Amino acid sequence: MQAKAKIIEILTNLAGTRIEAEDKARKALAAEAADMTKGLTSYSIRSAMEKTADAMPWRLLMEDQGDGEQIKVFLKLRKRLTSQLICTTSSTSSCTIVNEQDRLKWDGVRRFLQDTDYLVSALEAAEEPAPAPEPELAKPVQGRRPTPAQRKALELIAQGGVTRSQFSLRGRERISSDNGTICADTFDVLLREGWATLDSSKSLFQGQPIGLAEAGRAHLPA
Repeated sequence: MQAKAKIIEILTNLAGTRIEAEDKARKALAAEAADMTKGLTSYSIRSAMEKTADAMPWRLLMEDQGDGEQIKVFLKLRKRLTSQLICTTSSTSSCTIVNEQDRLKWDGVRRFLQDTDYLVSALEAAEEPAPAPEPELAKPVQGRRPTPAQRKALELIAQGGVTRSQFSLRGRERISSDNGTICADTFDVLLREGWATLDSSKSLFQGQPIGLAEAGRAHLPA
């Protein structure tokens, strides 16, 4: 919850900065246009167009906040803009200004996506359950008995359906079944002690079945 609250705060601050920059550029252009003793400069016009394009995705984000939970709105907007960016083609209008306005619009979308990439990564990291801390592992000794966490893992394996699988393109692995998950460090101990078995003949994407060895079963109630 703290991570999401921080991300919402960052999004709000970024939106405020982009929208404020647009407001200043528009006011500067209006002031220049109101001065009848001077001509309009391309710098002021382009600055206003550029700042408006930069602010557009952030305005959409703020306007959509009433539609639901803020993080979901943010992710939905990113998905929509990414899809539009992939499908868009350059403007071929006979008007140079229209073509430039279209180019600046999609440049603003690209900057929005780039500026918020790290927030998506932070959300993914926040949603992954942190493994329970394990006591420092001692060297294997004869007659070693499992810790409470290791015994709980053995009980989960005894229920069946536990597999080790890769659940993302980044190579992250998960050891789990419909009944729960096992910390990777805990599972390493079970394998090393000969309390559990792993069928590595299958790929991680299929899911490698994990079973309970007789040595592990001996530590469970009959």
